[in-house]
Amino acid sequence: MKQDNPKDPVRWEEEVWPSHPLMERSGIRRDTYLNCWCPSCGASLNQNGKAVFHIVNRTGEEGISRVSPYLNILDRESTIQVDDDEELIDVRCIHCGVSLIEPGRLCRQDQCKMVRVHFSVQDSGRLSLIFCVRRTCRWYTMSEEDNERLIIGESYEW
Repeated sequence: MKQDNPKDPVRWEEEVWPSHPLMERSGIRRDTYLNCWCPSCGASLNQNGKAVFHIVNRTGEEGISRVSPYLNILDRESTIQVDDDEELIDVRCIHCGVSLIEPGRLCRQDQCKMVRVHFSVQDSGRLSLIFCVRRTCRWYTMSEEDNERLIIGESYEW
């Protein structure tokens, strides 16, 4: 058994079973379609094969961003200039206009603001996904509970 930090307690599961990435554990393919919803008004953010957001860039310019809703496919386009390494000022729901920025949460990779959306894969139910506002950052997180719901809901073993 190996431990990165001797101060961190080792869970018994880690001693018995090797760790596997989420996509491997859940059976989710890299190009799985994610249905996305606003956590505030519940309206769908998916339109014409893209997840659509109202964005504000660092100069205060407002526009629309269309992002691929397929897992790990980073196809993005926007109606305003957004540099690849730029941290957006705000990301809002295109229906209700409420900010999707998660208060008090910062990206572990580059300390940027984080966005929260609800999503589902097939019939997993709505789960919460939090991701970085920086275009080139791939860091994201979900609650452990949602993570397990996704794995159990999508696993062929269950």
